[in-house]
Amino acid sequence: MIVRVISAIIMAAAVIAVIWLLPLWWLQLFILIAAAIGLIEYCRMFFEDRWERWAAFAAGTASAFFVIFEPVGVEGVVLLLPALLFALSMLFMWRARELPGVAQRLALAVMGVIYLGVSFPLWGWIASEPHGRSYLMLALAPACLCDTFALASGKAFGNRKFAPLVSPKKTVEGFVGALFGSLVGTFFIRYLLLPEISFLNAVLLALIIWIASPLGDLVESMLKRSCGVKDSGTIIPGHGGVLDRLDALIFTGPAAYAFFKYILNL
Repeated sequence: MIVRVISAIIMAAAVIAVIWLLPLWWLQLFILIAAAIGLIEYCRMFFEDRWERWAAFAAGTASAFFVIFEPVGVEGVVLLLPALLFALSMLFMWRARELPGVAQRLALAVMGVIYLGVSFPLWGWIASEPHGRSYLMLALAPACLCDTFALASGKAFGNRKFAPLVSPKKTVEGFVGALFGSLVGTFFIRYLLLPEISFLNAVLLALIIWIASPLGDLVESMLKRSCGVKDSGTIIPGHGGVLDRLDALIFTGPAAYAFFKYILNL
C-alpha cells in the first residue's frame, strides 16, 4: 500500500507538471506516448503472433497521432480509420493458419484502435482548446478522485457487489462514493481555475465523469479478465501497467470534450 501511495503521488506530480509546464506540442506528445505504451500492453494481452501484435500496435499509434495532432484534419482521421481496417484485415488474413479465431482477433485489433487510438487521444483535443490546460484539470481531477473516493468508501462501507463477474472487489457503496469524489474534484478545480462555470454545469460535468470514469475502469477489468491477467503490465510499482492507470480516462476524455464543446460551447 505504501508503494502504491508513493507511486500515485509521483504520478500526480508528474502529470500536473506536464500539463502546466510543457509547451502544447510536448503535452500532446506526452498523451501520444501514454497511448502507445497502453497499446503495447493491450496487444501483449491479446495477440500471440508478433506480426498481428505489432500491426495492431502500429494501427492504434498511427490513429492516435492523427487524432492528437490533426495533420490532415478531422476528415482525414475519418478516412484513415477504414484504411487502417483494410490494412489490418489484409495482414490478419495472410497471417492466419486457420480461419477460426481470425475475426475475433481482428475485432480486438480494431477495438484497440478505437479504444486507445481514438478515444483516449481526445484528451489532446481538450488541451488544444483555449484555456485547455484548465479544462484538462477540470476533467482529470474528478476522474482521479472518483477512484480514490470509491476505494475509501468501498473499504469502509462496501458489502453489495457492483459487478462481481468483472471486478469482485467493487461495490455499490464504492460507486456512490465515486460520485462524491467527482463532485469534490469538479468544484475544487472550478473554484481554483474556472469560477465562470455555472453551478448546474459543474454538477452536470461531475455526473458525466462519475459515469464515464468508474465504468471505464470496469471495461478494462473486463478485458483483462477475459484473457486471464490481473494487471496489464508491471511498469508502475503498486499499480500495474500504464493501461491500468489510463482505464478510467479512456472514456472520460471524449465525454468531457463533448461536454466542453457542446454544453460550454468552447
